[in-house]
Amino acid sequence: MTDIMWDSEIYEKAADAKTLASSAAIPSLADPRQLRNTLGNFATGVVVLTYQSGDSYYGVTVNSFTSVSLDPPLVLVSMQRTSRALTYLLERPFAVNVLGDNQLATALHFAGKPQDAHLVEWVGDDIAPRINGSLAYFQCTPWAGYDGGDHVLVLGRVMSYGQQDDTQPLLFYRGQWSALAQEAGDADGGAQSERSRS
Repeated sequence: MTDIMWDSEIYEKAADAKTLASSAAIPSLADPRQLRNTLGNFATGVVVLTYQSGDSYYGVTVNSFTSVSLDPPLVLVSMQRTSRALTYLLERPFAVNVLGDNQLATALHFAGKPQDAHLVEWVGDDIAPRINGSLAYFQCTPWAGYDGGDHVLVLGRVMSYGQQDDTQPLLFYRGQWSALAQEAGDADGGAQSERSRS
């Protein structure tokens, strides 16, 4: 791996005022709602982070999740500094539950909008509680936390994981819940069992 992470000549060209659009066309960074709306053009999956406190299981819905490293196996979630879950995620094991398109009620439930008669089917084991039936899950131990402005970037080391092969993802795009469009001629192929790795 090279020590040079960024070509200074490319950087200087990108910063050259002649190559930038006129400032009148650039929205003001002082408008956080407009920035948030523009960032919303990047479609994301939806995850629920789950953890245990005392004898109870808790969760919080987020859409800022990404893989970081395979060796060691690390994932990252971005949490608002004001989130009550943040302290727990920095000090105890947690699970990242990737939601399927049939789990909108679960996403809403853990986003602070409890659903009538919505029951979460928990899977409790020796690492962290997780939500049964999720598209995928990653059970993690805290690795590190980093300053991310009004958020904290939480890295977790993956200790075990699994997936469902017959489920499509729940998506979030422009402030709306969505799902992948069905392709014409999709074969059902039958349900496959959950695959796990520890």
